[in-house]
Amino acid sequence: MWQLFAIVKGDPVRHRLGNQTEQHRGEKKMNKRIPAGRTDLHNHTTASDGLLTPTQLVEFAAQRGLKAIAITDHDTTDGIEEGQKAGHTFHVTVVPGIELNTQMDRKEIHILGYFIDRTSPVLQRRLTELKEDRKIRAGKMVNRLISLYGFDITCEDVLRQAGKGGVGRPHIGRALMEKGIVRDVSEAFKKYLGTDCPAYVDRTPLSPAEGIELIEKAGGVPVLAHPGLLPDQGLLEPMCKMGIKGIEAYHTKHTQEDSLRYSRFAQAHGLLITGGSDCHGELHNGIPSVGDVTVDTGVVEALKSLSVTDSVL
Repeated sequence: MWQLFAIVKGDPVRHRLGNQTEQHRGEKKMNKRIPAGRTDLHNHTTASDGLLTPTQLVEFAAQRGLKAIAITDHDTTDGIEEGQKAGHTFHVTVVPGIELNTQMDRKEIHILGYFIDRTSPVLQRRLTELKEDRKIRAGKMVNRLISLYGFDITCEDVLRQAGKGGVGRPHIGRALMEKGIVRDVSEAFKKYLGTDCPAYVDRTPLSPAEGIELIEKAGGVPVLAHPGLLPDQGLLEPMCKMGIKGIEAYHTKHTQEDSLRYSRFAQAHGLLITGGSDCHGELHNGIPSVGDVTVDTGVVEALKSLSVTDSVL
């Protein structure tokens, strides 16, 4: 079993700018470069619900001094090729990844996959199905927003926000922002798009077990994303039994206490300890959050050793 905590010592895995905590997360000192040898293993691009193209994300990562990043778009690998090309240009290693949105008993559980073979026919067939389901689901939610609230919003408004990427609830939120209906995406989720809101529509379920199996069939390494956001902490043990190989102990929305608790859980279960900013491209003082949460690049090597792909970095 991997004892990753032997690779990284002290408070090794997370780099918090400005000693950031849950209470003052907004006080990010975005102009500072990051210590050498760090990687951010959770980032989104315009291939899903991010605001930056893969090239832009990698360029910002280089500006902040990151040695490596992972591109982990929701239910798609479409941003990886461009990201890796940019990585060669800007001298940043780009780990091929994905974030699968899974559900169990209507509880949302996100599974990160690292060093996946993005050309895997099995993976791409399922992702094509998920992409089509996302489009259908978005249409249903738009119809509910119109019928329930009388909002002036169309499917075309939402698809324009998504561009060529897979459509998701954040794109609906941005369309609502554009119409002046909400101030930001957070308000859209709180009032209209969240799981308990009237306009919410369930996705065609992909179970965590199916998600883990899909990642492994594509040669990748499954990791539980942001466990602090799980609707039920009792899901941690079942996820271990389903075959996750790591836990994202360090995340933008985790407190220091959260990170310590999940790191200890990972150690006790022989799991890798990972972390990332979950960057979606929003700018603070002109710079996105990529690199706000980092891990040592030894984590990249540990993930690579568990994969069965020949991914070129």
